[in-house]
Amino acid sequence: MSQVYLEKVRYVYPKKSTVGHIEDYALKINLKGPNFVEPGFANISYQKGSKVEGILHEISDVELKKIIASEGPEYEVFEIPVFTNKKRFLAKTLIWPTETLEELPTSRRYLNLLIKAAKENKLSNEYIEEIKMKKTVYYPFLSEYYKIYAYFWVKSRARKVNDNI
Repeated sequence: MSQVYLEKVRYVYPKKSTVGHIEDYALKINLKGPNFVEPGFANISYQKGSKVEGILHEISDVELKKIIASEGPEYEVFEIPVFTNKKRFLAKTLIWPTETLEELPTSRRYLNLLIKAAKENKLSNEYIEEIKMKKTVYYPFLSEYYKIYAYFWVKSRARKVNDNI
């Protein structure tokens, strides 16, 4: 996730962040979206021999609640090992539990967010190329409208947690 998005939209300010990876999981676009403009969102699924790259953030319990609230009720919190270049951590992550391994297309907007964050966080070129291969959809005007709606929807859910503190 983009550091700017994490701070400006979700109101989460990590104490520390480092590149890491999760072994035996794969990035899947298999969380069904709310409509045909956003048909699928990212998830991770167990897949022996695969690897998911990302950023390990040290955040507070309140900040984790903000992320959970802004992601929605579909996800569950799991503790899984994350490997950095220095050590192994047991970390909490959100996974949408499903038996479905079928990949859905995602919006071009959403895929571009994933690619931008991967580059910003200096994930491997091989992993970025893997993300770029995901199927996308784009509907002129509707996709642009939904981009604005999604931004405010996530921001309002994170703010609601902020207001209840």
